[in-house]
Amino acid sequence: MMSDINILTVFYAFSAGASWLLGVLCFLGINRINLRAERWLGIFYAIVGCTFTRMFLEIFGIGSIYLLQLLELPTWAMLPALYMATHYFTKDTTSNKVLVLHFIPFLIFLLFSITFFLIGLATEQNHLPELPMWFRFIIQYFFSGQMIFYWIACLILLRRHKKNIKMLASYTEKIDLQWLRMLLISFFFLILIRILSLSSLQITYFTPVLYFVATLVLAYSTLTQRSIYANEPALSGSKDKIVISDPVNERLSAEQVREFKSIVVLKTVEQKLYLDPLLTLKGLADKIGLNTHELSYVLNNGLGKNFYQFINELRTEEAKSLLLSEDMKHLDLLGIATSAGFNSKTTFYTTFKKLTGLTPKEYMKTNASRI
Repeated sequence: MMSDINILTVFYAFSAGASWLLGVLCFLGINRINLRAERWLGIFYAIVGCTFTRMFLEIFGIGSIYLLQLLELPTWAMLPALYMATHYFTKDTTSNKVLVLHFIPFLIFLLFSITFFLIGLATEQNHLPELPMWFRFIIQYFFSGQMIFYWIACLILLRRHKKNIKMLASYTEKIDLQWLRMLLISFFFLILIRILSLSSLQITYFTPVLYFVATLVLAYSTLTQRSIYANEPALSGSKDKIVISDPVNERLSAEQVREFKSIVVLKTVEQKLYLDPLLTLKGLADKIGLNTHELSYVLNNGLGKNFYQFINELRTEEAKSLLLSEDMKHLDLLGIATSAGFNSKTTFYTTFKKLTGLTPKEYMKTNASRI
């Protein structure tokens, strides 16, 4: 039985090696998409590598107690590092001063651990002083709680990103952080494995293998990442925040909103600017003569829509005309979608069905008499 357990625990070494490799690749910027975010992700993987390395050494009795303690020191910085990576990947606007606060528990743990580390060296013992019961309890359960807290926090950042990207872009499928969502799902399974292993000996037996499988999925998610702004380079340098109506400090007066609203609608419709499949908030603002803050404000407060809704509603009206046009009979539905300005077939179908209550084919059949 002992040999079986040893064979399974070898997977801790595999997980450690994979994590260290991912850490190096991310820190070097494997995709050169967002170096700051990738380096934080690299730090996260390096700490994961430390954790798996310590688990492997502990089980096989390799290394001194001081080495094991050294590998454990960065543990409480693991999840804040993942949060920082998600923060920079999603262009969240939280102040950097606030972000530093996330590392306070890690600093406390670091100082406390170093103190015990130095006490052990000073007494020339081969083991560290025994930790108080209350501190052992914190170490055992705080990290699990921290994992759950930061996983939820990262998920909130992704949900906020999904909402805000529609303020800037007219399509979302190719610029959504699907790979990061998959990474978080994979990490959720790591959390689940840890929690279940604390309560079930059967799960504990297979934990090394389960950890390794989850690590492989993490690796796949990371190595297949793409930019949040993959096909919209005009957005990549944008740091504009979405302007929300504030009755105390209005950016534009009601009269200005009405005036600009007319200009926005007139120019967008007359010049058919919405037919540009790569149109962004910044691109439309430049063509109309407003800045992105003003345009976003006019759309939100003058039309009650975000950029995504405004542009795709106009594209849907264009598609309705094309579907009933004799000149467009040679086009299939994808051709109609592209001619109407839609960059994505999914966006076309979803938006069309939402606004008309019909699929494009159903719309053609219903209005066949008008052709």
